[in-house]
Amino acid sequence: MDRGPWTVDRWLRVSLLVFLVFTLHGARCTCVAYVPGKFYPPMHVAPTKRTTEKMIALTFDDGPGKFTVPILELLKEHNITATFFMEGSQVEDYPQIARQVFDAGHEIGNHTYTHFDFHQKKNATPERLVHELAQTESALKRALHNANFHTKLVRMPYGYFNHTWLLPTLKEHGYALVHWDFGTDWHLKKSAEDMTREYISHAQPGEVFLFHDGGRHREKTLGVVTAVIDTLEKEGYRFVSAQEMFKD
Repeated sequence: MDRGPWTVDRWLRVSLLVFLVFTLHGARCTCVAYVPGKFYPPMHVAPTKRTTEKMIALTFDDGPGKFTVPILELLKEHNITATFFMEGSQVEDYPQIARQVFDAGHEIGNHTYTHFDFHQKKNATPERLVHELAQTESALKRALHNANFHTKLVRMPYGYFNHTWLLPTLKEHGYALVHWDFGTDWHLKKSAEDMTREYISHAQPGEVFLFHDGGRHREKTLGVVTAVIDTLEKEGYRFVSAQEMFKD
């Protein structure tokens, strides 16, 4: 039906309607604070506390692997969403488990392809990092059967940080850098009881815990993370992903 010419009043009414639709839709969206090239450092070097709420981000490195599956079951039991920083070579070995992580709604970050130690001078270049990140993205696209998938955050192997080229390189390729506040489960000579005690003693609002789901001998990690979750939930803590921790 012809409703006549588009008067100024009609344009204003339509514009207002469009504005309201986008505003209401945006109110339902989760805004994420990841900024390409931004470093989310450990709390002891951050200028302000992240939150006063009793929440801790759970992050897992070096997977996926065989122990990722029981960790996923544990997280599901507690209704926890976590962040998994995946190695591309591990994704190649365990594509179905990578899909399980994704299908369960967990966040996936890039942990390079070979866990290359950039603290070593040989080949520790921006070009090497870009190549490793791209390899991991390609592995994830294949594993998830999603050509458009791309991670938004990186955790460097061994916590590497370079003040001259790292952040500019990550910014150029659309990544933020996320570190951790406390982790100890890679010290395999420590007892599970000592590990658990140390994690619990470091619990505070805004903490980012690092565990490992990839690699061998992660039975101890599974027991420790189970005990940590059980204990701290009773103390009123809830566990979240890095995305939830750093959301706007």
